[in-house]
Amino acid sequence: MGRWWVLLCFVLRVLQWALTEAKEWSVTIPSEINVLTRSCVVIPCTFTHPPSHDPSHIIWYSYSGTKYPIVYSKRPQDVIEPFRGKTEFVGDVKSGNCSLKISHALPAMNEYQLYPWIDPDTVKHKFYHKTVKLKVQDTIPAVQLIVDGNPKEGETVHISCMVVHTCISSPPTLSFGDTSGDVQNNQTDLGQGYWRTESTISFPARASDQGRAVGCWVRHPGRQVAPTWVEVSVHYAPRSVHVSAENSTTLLGESVTLECRSDANPSSSTFLWYLQRDGSVRTLTAREDSITVTDLLHGQNSFYCMAQNVLGMANSSSPFIITVEYKPSISPESSCVIQGHALRCWCKVRSLPSASVEWTVDGTDAHAALSHVEMFSVRQNHTLSGELLFNKTVQHRTVTCRAFNGHGQQEHALLIKAPPQNVSISQRPLRVLEGQSLTLSCSSHAFPEVLSYSWYQVYQDREVQLSEGSDRLHLQVVGRHMGPYRCSARNEIGQSRSPSTLVCVDFAPVISPASSCTLENEQVRCECVVESYPLAAVTWTAPGVQTNRMVSMELSGSLKSTLTGHMWNGHDHLITCHAANKYGQISLQLTHKGSSDTSTSSLAAAGCGAAALVLLIAAILYCTQRSRENISPLVEVELKGDEQEKGDTKYSRTMWF
Repeated sequence: MGRWWVLLCFVLRVLQWALTEAKEWSVTIPSEINVLTRSCVVIPCTFTHPPSHDPSHIIWYSYSGTKYPIVYSKRPQDVIEPFRGKTEFVGDVKSGNCSLKISHALPAMNEYQLYPWIDPDTVKHKFYHKTVKLKVQDTIPAVQLIVDGNPKEGETVHISCMVVHTCISSPPTLSFGDTSGDVQNNQTDLGQGYWRTESTISFPARASDQGRAVGCWVRHPGRQVAPTWVEVSVHYAPRSVHVSAENSTTLLGESVTLECRSDANPSSSTFLWYLQRDGSVRTLTAREDSITVTDLLHGQNSFYCMAQNVLGMANSSSPFIITVEYKPSISPESSCVIQGHALRCWCKVRSLPSASVEWTVDGTDAHAALSHVEMFSVRQNHTLSGELLFNKTVQHRTVTCRAFNGHGQQEHALLIKAPPQNVSISQRPLRVLEGQSLTLSCSSHAFPEVLSYSWYQVYQDREVQLSEGSDRLHLQVVGRHMGPYRCSARNEIGQSRSPSTLVCVDFAPVISPASSCTLENEQVRCECVVESYPLAAVTWTAPGVQTNRMVSMELSGSLKSTLTGHMWNGHDHLITCHAANKYGQISLQLTHKGSSDTSTSSLAAAGCGAAALVLLIAAILYCTQRSRENISPLVEVELKGDEQEKGDTKYSRTMWF
């Protein structure tokens, strides 16, 4: 019983020693490491050992089921291929660092499992239970190229290029090609035998850098790789704002789709539209980047837009002009002016493209109706001028302008303008007495309308302009004979005058003092001259006279009645002339002497009186138009310059001259 107890104690002591020994020996290495062909690799390795052991040297082996192939030893001749001459101990045994460097990894080293052994001659610990597998490959490690954030215009762009490697003593080199900026390099230990080489370039962000491709070139030992690219994103407010459309020309009534385009990052999200035409700018209701416009007007329609994002806004600097083409439209202002035989016409046309024009005058081609024809056009204002070949009144003239282009045509009869035509004077009331009032009216046919009137009183050698400026002249009848008068009418084309006319006044009969009788050889001849309006009826009272003949004759507005007969002796020689009209009557006894001398003298006197009366009556004009309105006094104004006209004036009771 005692012997078994001793044996059990011995076994427990052995197990305790073995566990303690195993616990104090440990090695830390990665289980696997990737190595680029022809690159170097440092396999990180650390170990712990029992306090009782003082390590002195390390040998690296390749794991094998039957042998212990050496991959590193202080005796190079003991190292197997392909590791001979390519391995180097870079650790420190005394500090527990057992790291191994392979300077030039070859494909033949792939899949080798390596492990270190500390003092293999004396230490019996089985280190091959923990190995690192070499993965030698020809695939270049991936390159990371990163832009730091989303810089705004004016801020700094940071672009980092990173690559992982295993050779800290000869890391890959990084460059950014032709990109200029401040470059900083950094190496970072990632552990497990890996390092990261990082190169960062910094430069000011500009809007022109938006979308710019920046490359990073990575050169590993013994090889050159293609660059890795990244696109720079710079945030900035909208710029280069402009309006675009498929076409800049359209027809009236058609629609056009417009787009507001801008250079912005982030893209513009809010838009405003403006339409400029006829000198004014109108804000449209649309807020999208694309609009369809249907209410385009003739000619040019200029569009602007505003684009906005979170960083700002900008307007288009120049307009996008939509030109709307349309068929001709002739302005109602188009017209003609006739002065004498001269015709001048203007036809104002709106059209796009410009229209051609054809003229007709009185239904025929302009060249057939006019002489000295001239036609010219300036900015769609077309002019025709010439001399009319045929006499017609203005009211019967027609001039037509026909304008046409590729989109259609329009024909328009032009308004014909001329100085006032058929200027005349009318009187109201038609019959008037002394002391009453009348109104003379000046009328005409005029287009354009009359702008002003002038009145004149005609004297023998001059005309005096009166102060009245309207189409009516109010007069107070102060005598049996007034005037003559003339009026003129003026419009924007010119001036025309009426014939002159007298104002005739109704009055009771007046027997001229020149009325008389002559007696010779008992034959009597009496003449009674009566002035009146209307003409008076004349009768005679002649006792003792055997009447042979009574004759009445109208002479220049007066009436002369002649009585002839035989005078009986012994009778009274008094003969009476009676005259009467609606306004009154008068009688005059005509005396005479029986002797021939006396008769001759009386006859001579009567002849002189009759001649004077005839001269007076010659100035009378019979009137056809009168009025009874209130009258303002006349004011005479001497005519000056070309306003004064001289000439003979003929008068008639019922006609204008």
